Order: sequence, then C-alpha cells, then structure tokens
Amino acid sequence: MIVIFDLDDTLYERKDFVLNGLKNVSDLIYYKNKNLNKNKIYNKLKKLYFNKNKKKIFNYFIKREKINNIKHHECINKYRYGKNKIKIYPDAIQLLNIYKKKCYLITDGNKNMQRYKIRLLKIQKYFKKILITNDYGIKNQKPSLFCFNKIKNIENCTYKEMVYVGDNPFKDFVNCNRVGINTIRLLKGDFRKVKKKFPEDAKYKIKSLKELSNLINII
Repeated sequence: MIVIFDLDDTLYERKDFVLNGLKNVSDLIYYKNKNLNKNKIYNKLKKLYFNKNKKKIFNYFIKREKINNIKHHECINKYRYGKNKIKIYPDAIQLLNIYKKKCYLITDGNKNMQRYKIRLLKIQKYFKKILITNDYGIKNQKPSLFCFNKIKNIENCTYKEMVYVGDNPFKDFVNCNRVGINTIRLLKGDFRKVKKKFPEDAKYKIKSLKELSNLINII
C-alpha cells in the first residue's frame, strides 16, 4: 500500500499554530501601541478568530480598535511566519518511522506557510515526496485528485493500492472514495465531531494514529 498523509490536524494540532500566530500578532500590535493591554489584544483576536471570517479578522480588529500604525499585511506575515512552537503528534513520529521514505504528504494552504510548518515540524526526512497543492494552482487543491494522480504515476500503482489519511470530511475524501482510494479519517482537530456520510466521509475512522498500521494491514 502507498500511504499518503494530510498535514494539518493529521500530523500535528493545527490549533497550536493558530494560537501561536495570534500571540505573535498581539505582540506586534502591543509593541507599537503600548497603551493597549497585550493580554486583552490576544483574547480579542482569539474570540474573533473562532467566531468570525478567519481571513478578515486582522482588518476588522485594526478598524474596530482604531489602530493606525499597523497594516493588515504586517499582521498576516507575523501570524504566518513569527515564532512558533508546533510539535508533531507523538504517535505520528512513531508511525512515520515505520513508513519512513515510503510515504507521501499532500497539504493545502498558502504554499510558503505550509513549507514553514513543515520546517518547524522537521518532518521532511520522513517522506518520499511532499506535495503542496498550491504549487500547482488553487484549482488543484483538495478535493482535486491532481496530486494523488502525480503519486499514482510515480509509484505506477492503482487507486486501490493507495491509502489516504486525513481529517476534513468537507474536502479530503469525496473524490478519493469515488475512484477507490482507501480513505481513513483521523478524528482530531476542528472537524472531529462533524458527521458525514460516505462518500463525503472516509471509509474508515480512527481516533489515534496508533491504530493505523493494523488497519492498513487488513485493508
């Protein structure tokens, strides 16, 4: 079997990256506006992030708080590339050591930010190839099969010989299921409580990556 992993909330806790990023932005705003309370800035940004359109919270916050010496792009850069301490799941390390250089990674998102996360996690050494979908254009983000087909061609395998492990039932599995890729959903992260039916949801579900090796052996 050719094993393919998603990144965010599959190999590490994405929320950790988000909270670190928001902390970096609050530090930036406080540095230029010492009259504000840094903890209050951070708490307000967290509330906005988890309750509003995530793509617009910095603009919204800057306008609402009437902050004139910070630009939106400064906040974005600090959020994406500031100091961060994300760590790979412990059971993911054990698993990747089993499949080292025999597995693949496919991830969506801003390509520079995803590369930064991969460097922070120090996981490049585990994969035969890492594919960031945005390197090939937004149209080739999941649920597109573009990157899956690249792996299929590299390995000269069939879809039924491929296993994909992800977490997001809104995009990760539907097209993979339709062509016969073995799909496994890790019940972690933002979507862990979301209920979907096949083919939107994965064929198999696991609560921990510790379950994956045994499952792959019986697929």
